[in-house]
Amino acid sequence: MRLSWVLGSCIALSFVMASADAQFLRRPDDATPVVTPKKEPAKKRRAVRKSEPPAATPAQGETPEAGAPAAPVAATTRQDLAACLQDADTDKQIEGCTRLIDHPKANARLKAASYYNRGNARAAKGEYDAAIADYDEAIKLNPKDARAYNNRGTVYRDKGEPDRAAEDFAAAIKLNRRYADAHYNLGNFYAAKGETAKAIASFSAAIAADRRNANAYVARGITQLYAGAAAKAQADLRLAARIAPTNAYAVIWHDIVERRAKRPGTFDKMVKRVDMKAWPAPVVKLWQGELTPEALLTEADNPNATTKQAQVCEANFYGGELALLKDARDEATKLFQAAARDCPAPFLERMAANAELKALGVSP
Repeated sequence: MRLSWVLGSCIALSFVMASADAQFLRRPDDATPVVTPKKEPAKKRRAVRKSEPPAATPAQGETPEAGAPAAPVAATTRQDLAACLQDADTDKQIEGCTRLIDHPKANARLKAASYYNRGNARAAKGEYDAAIADYDEAIKLNPKDARAYNNRGTVYRDKGEPDRAAEDFAAAIKLNRRYADAHYNLGNFYAAKGETAKAIASFSAAIAADRRNANAYVARGITQLYAGAAAKAQADLRLAARIAPTNAYAVIWHDIVERRAKRPGTFDKMVKRVDMKAWPAPVVKLWQGELTPEALLTEADNPNATTKQAQVCEANFYGGELALLKDARDEATKLFQAAARDCPAPFLERMAANAELKALGVSP
């Protein structure tokens, strides 16, 4: 899930940063919450004359320049603002942001936000180089924007440049020590490299910044499970399932650690609150015995290549976990090998599949 700027429009044009929860391994089904500007009480709001363009408020972390021109407010520009802030239609978003960037009266603040939003849209389309170029411009205009560094890092990660991604995540954290998403992303980087202690420390920092960050609890729990700290993993995954009872990954991993500990499973009770309208609902159905591993792979198909890779990865990995719990070691080995080979590098399922194969005494 990408993180996006939201450009709000009240009586004055405002820039409002939308902070989405870090997606557990960049799940395509997580929605991005929209943060709208808070309205001032009527008695405190300054009247705006029709002939006076409303002033744009500075973006997070930016110090407004003296005499900076106000954002343009013509009707067509308002339409461009609306196009640039929405993310349902990435082509429309790119067009709107581009017109704002090219507007002769656009000031640095408006351009920075528009580059950021256009970078998000291009990243969603898989246009990685173009997205990075937009984030570069956003950072030049607003070097204190931690989210621009974080989002550029996710694009470098997806492009296959993990070290450059980690540099950006670290830069985002330097600007905002309590930036949970950046800590989480850095934790995934360390987990993928096998640097378990650093991964756990980063996930812990994400949790310290946001005590209800269920994804960070899940990620730390998984990492601790394969580091041999089963009790700590159980505690993290139990808490994750309690914080986010609709999160299928939290519920599935909680069931995995409980069954490995020979405890009575609580899956049937907990799964009742899971969202079954989107992926990974088919994985849940596999766990319930309603789908076979072969049928799950069919469900994982998707016209979007990136989404398909992610879902096939998970279908293979969780199919392998279920086979292992049933002591079907040959089937588990085959599925873990497929996950280790095909899962995207930043996915914890890839790290977990390699760990399972090692425990089975099989080469990835």
